[in-house]
Amino acid sequence: MSRSTRAKFLCRRRNLLHLFVLFSAGVFLFHLYFNLCVVQVIPNREPCNMAKFSCHVDKETSKTQKDRVYGPQVDFDEFSDIGKKRSHGKNSPCRKTEDESRFREVKRGIIAYSAWFDRRKSQEYVRILLLTSTTEPLPILFCHFDSGLKRSFTSTISYYQHNENHYMPFGCFIASCAVPPELDHIPCSVIVSTNEKSTSKTQNESSSLVLPINFIDRKIEVGHRQYGICIPPLHGEISVDRLIEFLELSQILGASHFTFYNLDMSDDVQNVLDYYEEKGLARVLLWNLPSYISENDIHYYGQTLSIMDCLFRSMTHLDYVAFNDLDEFIVPLYHDNVSVLLKEIHRKEHCGHCFQSAIFDPSWEDLQMSRLITQRVFRRTKEATPFWTKCIVDPRRIFEVGIHHISKPIDDNFIVDQVDWGVARVFHYRECDDSEALMQPDCSGNTEEDRTMQKYEEQLQINFELNAMAIVDFAETNY
Repeated sequence: MSRSTRAKFLCRRRNLLHLFVLFSAGVFLFHLYFNLCVVQVIPNREPCNMAKFSCHVDKETSKTQKDRVYGPQVDFDEFSDIGKKRSHGKNSPCRKTEDESRFREVKRGIIAYSAWFDRRKSQEYVRILLLTSTTEPLPILFCHFDSGLKRSFTSTISYYQHNENHYMPFGCFIASCAVPPELDHIPCSVIVSTNEKSTSKTQNESSSLVLPINFIDRKIEVGHRQYGICIPPLHGEISVDRLIEFLELSQILGASHFTFYNLDMSDDVQNVLDYYEEKGLARVLLWNLPSYISENDIHYYGQTLSIMDCLFRSMTHLDYVAFNDLDEFIVPLYHDNVSVLLKEIHRKEHCGHCFQSAIFDPSWEDLQMSRLITQRVFRRTKEATPFWTKCIVDPRRIFEVGIHHISKPIDDNFIVDQVDWGVARVFHYRECDDSEALMQPDCSGNTEEDRTMQKYEEQLQINFELNAMAIVDFAETNY
């Protein structure tokens, strides 16, 4: 073959090779475009085979509604390796607003307060805290979870009745919806319905409620052992001085945050709590019980449900949380404060710590002229009231907590620490009587002096006076 002929042959071969490369690149780009822009709009209509779940494609809403972005973008620091990983990121619509919890009716007699995404176990759940009848059969309810592309998943609600409903007609329940594994994102909301179907038509024909979902993932690092207090629904006459004293002394004792529930409070009390809420120390939530539930229908204004709500709410930002009334203080006898005490006594197997109570009856007060009840009353019951314990818990290790005890850890391996009476105790400033409820025989004649609280007097007096004056100024400025 001549040199010129050979050169022509090589040139043609290079041209053919270039054409082949260009053709292959075109095929690849077309295939990529098809997958990204076409395949994604074709809904997957494979059936759901799991017994607990069903799936639906809402044909009616797909005709009228545009595609929406679903699912919160939440980082789960502690539990990122538990359960199925679902899509999340910084631009979630769930991050933009935080819905205020309040009572909402699914239907008359079924009243939900809040819903929580719980992934502390391998099976993820939405836990709905609700009130319903304890005497009638539990209603059959369903949770509907929206997915993208007009598809939804359904699971049946299971119930857990709180063990402190005290045989009243209405009580607290934890209603759990297993989150279907096919759901590829963390849901922002859930539809609770009496109808198993999830189309817009069936929901309009049944009783249903859209509940925003709250999250128990850690929003901040909690390594310095933050300790908070949950207070049951406030009602009736509350002394402003006693409220300020409670908040200031509790902070000296180590508390960093307070959660209140507003059932019925005076303007003066509201002003005090507004002041502490503005300082970032308190949060006040509405406790709007339906008017048809009277105080004779439910135990102590539904305080067990408020405790459960506060338990879940505390998981995001607290290492420990206690459940106190305004006349109670958990007091360490040999440690600077509760946080220091917990650092020493808490073990990896503990889910919480419970403390026995001593009663300080205000009628036993000294003649000292002080606005502070803890600096006037220095006589208490000699013996503990063992059935009136109060507990501090690690909220993420608790499934159910009661007023005076820890009912159920999230895992049976966790244990409750009963703190020795000589290490720390509850100082309870209330009337002492010989009732069976107190389990306290002859409380009026079996007392002794206890001046433990005097060590906090100077700091408490300063903090009380400064904040009492600041609250007056706050009220004049804001009202």
